Amino acid sequence: MFLSSLAAQAVGPRPALAKPYVVAPIVIDGAVIEEAWIFPRDTDRDFSIEAEPLLQVLQMRMKEDLFANLKQKVTSERVITMRDLKASGVSAYFNDANLELRLDLPLKYRRSNDVDLNYFDDGNQKYLRPSQQSGYLNFRFNQSYQYGSLNTENKKLPLSGHVDFVENIHGFVLESMADYLEQDDHPWKRQDTRLRWDDEQRMNRYTLGDLTLTSRGFQMAPNMAGFSLVREFGIQPYKTLRPLSSTEIVIKRPSQVEVYVNGFMYSQMRLAPGVFNIRDFPLAIGQNNVKVKVRDNFGQEEIYDFSVLFENSILPKGVQEFSYGAGAPWTESGADRAYVKDAVFANAFHRVGLSDELTVGFNYQNYLSQSLTGVEASGITNWGYLSADVAYSAQTSSQKGYAEKFRYRTLDRMAGVDMPVTLTLESENHDQDFNPVSANNLVPSTFLRRYDGQLNFRPGSYWTIGIGGSYLEQRNTADQRLYRANVIFPLAGNCRVEVSYNKVVDNAVDDRGYISFFWNELQGRYSASSFYDSQQKNSNVTLSKNNLSKYDDFRASASIQNNEMNTQESLSAEYFTQPASLRLDQYSTQIGSTTNNITTLGINTGFAWVGSHGAFTQPITDSFVLVAANNFPDGQELIINPNGTRGEAQLGPRSSTVLKDQTAYYKYLVNLDSTSLPPGYLLEKEYYGIQPTYRSGILISLNFTHKVMVKGRLVKENGEVLSYAAGDVIDAKGRLVDNSFFTNKEGGFLIEGLEPGEYRIVTDRPDLSSVTVQVKESPDSVIDLGNITVKTGGED
Repeated sequence: MFLSSLAAQAVGPRPALAKPYVVAPIVIDGAVIEEAWIFPRDTDRDFSIEAEPLLQVLQMRMKEDLFANLKQKVTSERVITMRDLKASGVSAYFNDANLELRLDLPLKYRRSNDVDLNYFDDGNQKYLRPSQQSGYLNFRFNQSYQYGSLNTENKKLPLSGHVDFVENIHGFVLESMADYLEQDDHPWKRQDTRLRWDDEQRMNRYTLGDLTLTSRGFQMAPNMAGFSLVREFGIQPYKTLRPLSSTEIVIKRPSQVEVYVNGFMYSQMRLAPGVFNIRDFPLAIGQNNVKVKVRDNFGQEEIYDFSVLFENSILPKGVQEFSYGAGAPWTESGADRAYVKDAVFANAFHRVGLSDELTVGFNYQNYLSQSLTGVEASGITNWGYLSADVAYSAQTSSQKGYAEKFRYRTLDRMAGVDMPVTLTLESENHDQDFNPVSANNLVPSTFLRRYDGQLNFRPGSYWTIGIGGSYLEQRNTADQRLYRANVIFPLAGNCRVEVSYNKVVDNAVDDRGYISFFWNELQGRYSASSFYDSQQKNSNVTLSKNNLSKYDDFRASASIQNNEMNTQESLSAEYFTQPASLRLDQYSTQIGSTTNNITTLGINTGFAWVGSHGAFTQPITDSFVLVAANNFPDGQELIINPNGTRGEAQLGPRSSTVLKDQTAYYKYLVNLDSTSLPPGYLLEKEYYGIQPTYRSGILISLNFTHKVMVKGRLVKENGEVLSYAAGDVIDAKGRLVDNSFFTNKEGGFLIEGLEPGEYRIVTDRPDLSSVTVQVKESPDSVIDLGNITVKTGGED
């Protein structure tokens, strides 16, 4: 009966060979890779193995010439004999006790595979790629209420919201966004709308519509709509030799921004929409790892993670990086955007690695009478890194100027030794008439010359001591000198303190001291931070509870900020379910005896679809996987990618769910944990490899097989039991399901692994007719059919 149960699970048709036969796993390198029909015999010449799964196991492991020779040994019955398998160099052994075929391939017969240190793929896992139309629609809505002291008007504030729409049709991705503000003259305002397509082989990204361009040298990236072609290394993440990094953050709506330097919070502020360069923060110079966490007013969170020192601007030899774009600048106009119709803004840069140590580049911008032409070079040697940018600008025929920027830094590791001291030097010079190209009113550079230096010491693990300074020669105002020093030291492995001091000397002398503290619980569930700024007389304490699960969990943060003018208290909490997240934000400001409170309730949700399947989900910012079950059992649950008691998502009570924010072009394994299913419920596969493309969805459609054990007793028409009768079990389509049917002395029988349906039992007694039994759908794992009467006459 066990053999018949295995046979029922065979994935392919059985080769036309006689009994005995069995479906057995193929084990190689200690892992089960495939299952195949096995035909055990006494000699290797007659012992046969189903060819197709065997060849799949060996294809990525065996040398090509040996594999080609073995492939020619496949017989007309679609099998390979044990003799031919061993003759090709494979050691093979069939374990009778465990019913498994064990293979061993010596090293001299194995093919050589390239191994990428960033990612290992043995070639056996097949990765699902987007093959259907997919997309998602995100909704974020906030409702705020204001109340407080008698002189504060109590009122309901306008409802605000944000909508994202993404539609991917065979790799062509339409993106469109809109903001909503109740009671505004134009409640709905369109945001970026564009069409994108990625050329995966060349790592090129084409965009038509509203553009988000990067810049080099002295360029200023404009807001415009048009066409762009960009080399995007992230399209091939496992082949990229240099990860892209950026020191700019883009804030699209009012946001709470936290800056972490070397693992602890350096600054916390609320910023309006705009582009901000992290170099504006004094301590982000030299050996500082910087993380910027941006959480907008809808609770959407984005983290910029980069190292200011290791920006990796050197390209390998022959690798090119470029961005070409042209279009019409725009400004907001009512509910839409007003595009310039009679002028085109051109923006371009191109960089190439001449060698692994030297990269050069060219950049250009033009708009109306303005133009900017720049060249750059970056090089690295055993004594350090040096970069240079030179630009020429022309605003009119009479207003032309030059600018130069140079940077030098020592390396973390020189002559095979980790350096305890690192030095960074920067110099930037502008002519009086130098100005970058801008689509808006020109704002002249605030300085003519800038010189900056930073010296960092690392006396021990996690310790950093830095001193530095800068000098600015400014236009129409006094020159400025800046002196700074900072010390970062750990109190424990998860607890750090920073003390810093800045002194600015221009028209006046401005001293600023700063001390901050950061603690993070080892499991990451709780964290705390505080800081004091002597210049602003501002102190802040924040306590946070972080969510460890993506659903049925919550995060919360409480903060108190105090200065000479006011006291601010804030509380933020968000509860996550699979189809949505619910938010509560409370802000209180006290100025003297006046108190103002704003309470905000928010909901973030979305709907994702692949083909005709869809599911509600938390908002998606990248790609996703939609898991849908056609016949998921009621009252059950199935954890997806389990991690402890929960996972990334689960089926039950809903029959479909979404794994959100799978980074495009990365490879993932989706693990379906079926251990919680009741007995008899089986999945065809429990592991799926997936590789999404840009803003795409992949469908995993599940079919649950419910197999039960059926028992009963055969009796003759005269009531006599039918003892010791053998036979076959055949399904409604005439296929043999079980050839090991047998009744005991009392006429009882037991059949394993049957799905609901109609079956026919044919015994070995020619004087008796066959019996038709009906197996009904039932949550039970064992079904008792009771007494079944077998008629005489030998007719079906």
